Amino acid sequence: MLIMVSPSKSSMRSILIGCWMLLSGLLGQAQAKTAKIKIPEESFSVVECSWDGNPAIIVVNTSLRKFKAKKYFGWSCSLCLEFKDCGENGIPTSEESDFVYNYFMQLDSVIRGDQNHPNALLLARITYHGSYEIIWQINNPDIVHEYLQNIINEKSYPREMDYRIEYDEKWKNVDWYLQDFSKKKKR
Repeated sequence: MLIMVSPSKSSMRSILIGCWMLLSGLLGQAQAKTAKIKIPEESFSVVECSWDGNPAIIVVNTSLRKFKAKKYFGWSCSLCLEFKDCGENGIPTSEESDFVYNYFMQLDSVIRGDQNHPNALLLARITYHGSYEIIWQINNPDIVHEYLQNIINEKSYPREMDYRIEYDEKWKNVDWYLQDFSKKKKR
């Protein structure tokens, strides 16, 4: 799925509807087969690098490197927001960065859902060349797709955005982010 959208003013209604959809979906899942999974406590590392000649900042949830129950979160969701106010090399101003991060936190709380029984695990956040990409590994893609589609249909997003959800049971599409960057040679 790849969807391009335009900005709008109000996101609260979509977030509330998303919460309702998430709770509905989780209650429906409770009737389905369940498994006990130990979700690791999040631990983030910041990687500053150059990507296509432009600076990039990657925040990676390193606790997922050795996560064994990948098949239960076998869908990769990548959401990309476009910054409006950027400085040199596409790095956002601090005000713009704060604004987009706060919007991301709203989205993240709905997409993840219940902390004890999450529907999504945050894998990485990437700031690169005027954009902010967020990657989650998700359990039930329908819940996330419905939530994001509702935001698009309501036109309740503050910045241009697109998202993609792909089946990736073995996390092959995201394994690059989970590498140990400290062991890489500097060029």
